[in-house]
Amino acid sequence: MNAAEIKRLVHDAIGDSWDVTNHHGVDLRRALVLPRSIKVIQRLVQAGKVQDEVIDAWLVLIEKPESDGGYRIVVDAEGRTFGLASEGFAKDEHLVLCGWYGDFWHAFAGM
Repeated sequence: MNAAEIKRLVHDAIGDSWDVTNHHGVDLRRALVLPRSIKVIQRLVQAGKVQDEVIDAWLVLIEKPESDGGYRIVVDAEGRTFGLASEGFAKDEHLVLCGWYGDFWHAFAGM
């Protein structure tokens, strides 16, 4: 998918619900960003060992765009599944995936 297709996917999901907010008070009009391709770390901890996999995703929303902080909503490279990402450890080169939530609204509510 390309950025225009991802933008259309997000706008179609929102539909006429631009005034909906979540527990963090996120304003969709302010927090949505032009989709851009990023890398995120998909981190798994098993038996006390950390396993990181760097994957491609699209960044579509920044919770606090004025400071580039807070949670971010991402969608997988194919535009199928939305998730949340956030800052990880200081040494992490990329955002860390918090989890996949399915559709846009579940990721938005999951913040």
